[in-house]
Amino acid sequence: EYGHMACDPYRKEGCVRCIPTQPLVCCDIHNAIAFTFVDTPPSAASRNPARSHLMKYAMGTRELALLDALEDWRVAKAVTKLGAARVNDYGPSFILPSPTVDRIVDSAHHLKLRTIDDLRRETRWSGVGLYGAEILAIVDRIIPQPHDRPALTRMPASACPALQSRSGIQLPDGSAISSISDIKRNKCSACGLPGRNSVFFFLRITPFAVSHLPDIQNVVACAHNIPVGT
Repeated sequence: EYGHMACDPYRKEGCVRCIPTQPLVCCDIHNAIAFTFVDTPPSAASRNPARSHLMKYAMGTRELALLDALEDWRVAKAVTKLGAARVNDYGPSFILPSPTVDRIVDSAHHLKLRTIDDLRRETRWSGVGLYGAEILAIVDRIIPQPHDRPALTRMPASACPALQSRSGIQLPDGSAISSISDIKRNKCSACGLPGRNSVFFFLRITPFAVSHLPDIQNVVACAHNIPVGT
């Protein structure tokens, strides 16, 4: 027996304050539309990009100077935000936490802070959007970071004045280069003709090749204008 019936036995429905209330929605079988908001699972949280694995090192003069510069910067910025009295009570870590300062120095030592995105990835500091440019300026002043250079582009040979000026150059054997394409052509060391190599010459003086491959004999004679077997 339900408790609300014993609480007020004089009413057929029992106690009006203790009676269980009926839910507005029964279940997903009778009210399928009421549960559509749980059909789609929540999207997975995006992961932060992996940070670099920085090797241990001994801090030098530049690293100590950068550490002092970052400390001075965060104290000055904190005083500007809250005033000197509150900074004396709470410290400047709310602007730039001490572990983040150490991470910036370590990353700068290993030349990992080239851009704002690098600073965000290496430190995961929430203040990168506001103060990232100022931090990189301090880093570059003390430990200059290598910055990406524009990619080199290929220049066609026809657009290069230095190559075009080579046309008409006299070679030691008396021949001349009439165009840029002549520079790339092979020259036979046996007969001196362009566009060939000395393979024909080696075949010409090989008796076995000449006696067993009559076709090569004609090619050699034609290529070098030298009688075969001489």
